[in-house]
Amino acid sequence: MPLRRGTHVRLSCVMTQEGRPYARFRRALEVRSVLQAETAARELGRLGLLDALDYLALLAEETPERYDRAARKWLARLLAESPALTLDEVDVALGCLRGVASLYEEQSREVLRALVKRRHETRGQ
Repeated sequence: MPLRRGTHVRLSCVMTQEGRPYARFRRALEVRSVLQAETAARELGRLGLLDALDYLALLAEETPERYDRAARKWLARLLAESPALTLDEVDVALGCLRGVASLYEEQSREVLRALVKRRHETRGQ
């Protein structure tokens, strides 16, 4: 049946149950699934530092044997992307990465988030 001029057609977009990769990544973090988070992260290509930090926290809790290597990679990336960080801030970041894997997980993540935000504030200076 042809449409008349001025007639609006509402198209419904069918979304798969899995959703988009970033939404699946966030959902995987919520349900504490390392495998699902990794799959979604691969589809995304590269996580931002804050999302990678959330993934680190998941590793620390669910697969601690993989945490050390991933934390070192995260720290190396922070250093590469944050030339304005001082040695004291780098020392704090290292201590907080240890804290993520211990009893101070949430407090350590908040400090690391602040360091990442500082990286964005000082970029280009």
